[in-house]
Amino acid sequence: MNDKPKPVLEHIEELRKRLIYSLLFVLVFSVVCWIYSDQIIAWLTGPVPFLDVPPIQLHFTDVTEAFGAKFMISIIGGIIMAFPFLIYHMCMYILPGMKKNERKAFFAYLPSMILLFIAGAAFAIWPIVPIARKFFVDYGGQNMVPIITVSSYIDFVTLLTLGMGIVFLLPVVVMFITSIGLVSPYTLAKGRKGVWLGILIAAAAIAPNDGLSMLIIALPVVILFEISLFLSKIKWRRRQKIESEPA
Repeated sequence: MNDKPKPVLEHIEELRKRLIYSLLFVLVFSVVCWIYSDQIIAWLTGPVPFLDVPPIQLHFTDVTEAFGAKFMISIIGGIIMAFPFLIYHMCMYILPGMKKNERKAFFAYLPSMILLFIAGAAFAIWPIVPIARKFFVDYGGQNMVPIITVSSYIDFVTLLTLGMGIVFLLPVVVMFITSIGLVSPYTLAKGRKGVWLGILIAAAAIAPNDGLSMLIIALPVVILFEISLFLSKIKWRRRQKIESEPA
């Protein structure tokens, strides 16, 4: 690959091209989500018998709120569905600025990064969103009646979905930073107890009165962290072995 620096105008043109491609992918998938927006809302608000989560009724308090909510669902859904293509075009833009070992590591982890983000988003939609929804609605007790607007609920779902998608990228991030030598996995392992505690506190905040729900939330994240440490240690040892061999 040519490592010769590009002129500034070429960088701007390349950025413009990648942005246009990315927006086109988001637009196409957003149209698909718009067509199925009613079904998406019904799915996100429906019951989950396994977790004893009842359905909820959404309301809108403004004339344009229902339209705006469906529009937001379409855009957010389009971004999530277009995520693999967005990552690809981002990579193609930043790739010339990477060193050889960084490029190799980036391409090695790119498929895993895409799959893990999708898995994290799916895990948020089920079961994180239903569990969190039930907890926060039940928290009102007998004295408060929930009137949940469609806009606030979409914001709630979006925050959890994108958040869990990013959390599930943890193994890739750990593997990448250790493979290029930014940090040792043994240094990360020293903070294991703090990471576990943070995960359990977050899970307890979402499902404080349900041990099963708390376990469902915390266990996958803990497993992801431990897998990332295990794999990064293997990668780190290989890297150290190669560097210690005589040229």
